[in-house]
Amino acid sequence: MVDSSAAEKVMTGKVWEEFCDSLKEAGKVVLRPEVPANAFDRALGFRCLAQLLRGGLESALDYADPQYPDFFRLADETKKLLNDNPDNYYQNCVIDGRFDYRITGTRGTVNWFSIGSKGSSTDIAVMVDTGNIDSNQMTFNPDGSFEILVSAEKKPGNWLPLARTSRSLIVRQTFGDRHTEKIADMKIECLNPTAPNNNLTPEGLERGLKAAASFVGNIGNMTIAWQELYRKHINLLPSDDQARCQKAGGDPNIHYYQSYWKLADDEALYVHIKDIPDCQTWNLQLSNYWMQSLDYRYFKVCVNKFTAHYEPDGSVKIVIAAHDPGPKFPNWLNTLGHGEGGMLGRYVGAKVFPKEMPAKVVKLGELAGTTA
Repeated sequence: MVDSSAAEKVMTGKVWEEFCDSLKEAGKVVLRPEVPANAFDRALGFRCLAQLLRGGLESALDYADPQYPDFFRLADETKKLLNDNPDNYYQNCVIDGRFDYRITGTRGTVNWFSIGSKGSSTDIAVMVDTGNIDSNQMTFNPDGSFEILVSAEKKPGNWLPLARTSRSLIVRQTFGDRHTEKIADMKIECLNPTAPNNNLTPEGLERGLKAAASFVGNIGNMTIAWQELYRKHINLLPSDDQARCQKAGGDPNIHYYQSYWKLADDEALYVHIKDIPDCQTWNLQLSNYWMQSLDYRYFKVCVNKFTAHYEPDGSVKIVIAAHDPGPKFPNWLNTLGHGEGGMLGRYVGAKVFPKEMPAKVVKLGELAGTTA
């Protein structure tokens, strides 16, 4: 049977029915046997899918025209995925490597930011790196203003490379202290558009709804697949597969230590980081089972180079637990009632990378006697 045209699907409402059917199918992700079998984590799962849908619709519909681009936030304070960094202000932009772009802005006070071009805007499996520039490489005017040319052909000055296959940009603005610092203000324009406007077409609607629904299911299933990998080294923080991280939109400036934590109410994960390499920043964060960062708006669920308390020898002792271990351990990360979830350590801009962030499970009552 020949499928009806996009216009016919719009006229009959079939385009919406197919979209809803796809979302219903995506909902089965939460019921997979690998997911913790309790109402708490499954409720978080359905909320995660709803948040992914919000992000997918923005990427595939609201900001989908590469000739009339704008920055949006696929991950923010209430939309989260794949161990999003509480220290980051993320921005995304749909582009096309066959066009040229210009980004203008003012520096702000964030410690560091990077902009990477990627191979897709909605398919996380091919969000490979196709070019990168960061604030350490850039030239700024005395007033903090800047311009970046974005193109497949090399340009003078600040230049972000594209491949002809590039389809998105990811901005990571990394705070030392997000409560006191100001982000860089950025705008983007396409320099050589060929379309007279960005009006939605029936074909565009159908394509966008399909992409948004696929984004929900794909990220949900990828999350579970990644967590199954990380469960093989529960409560440890070994160096992750960097190639896999980069393929899924990771930043080549960042070395990742992704893992899985699972603790009883009277247990703590004790992380003692020694010999910290010279780097732009480092951090360690907590996430829930769905790899969504815990609520950093109100609780301490992340510690970094600038917020950490250091020991006299320069090392950092971090305690992950459901209960405050006391003043001897100021780097306490609150699990907020979760019994298990994701965690991720990062070194940004380092040249050497330790093989792990040393971690071990201890009883909360025994923490005072912990020396290594």
